[in-house]
Amino acid sequence: MLSTHKGMNISDVEFNAVLDDILQALEMNDVGQKEKEEVLFVLYGMKKDIVAM
Repeated sequence: MLSTHKGMNISDVEFNAVLDDILQALEMNDVGQKEKEEVLFVLYGMKKDIVAM
């Protein structure tokens, strides 16, 4: 993740917007609550490697 996103200067707001889009896509496809939480947990765990510090 670090090398892929290096230099992209992704902000917290942009990261959260992507999470919102992913959550919306999961909801539109009737993904269960537990599965949505698992996906968001994994993605949020990558935040430090994606968001510019």
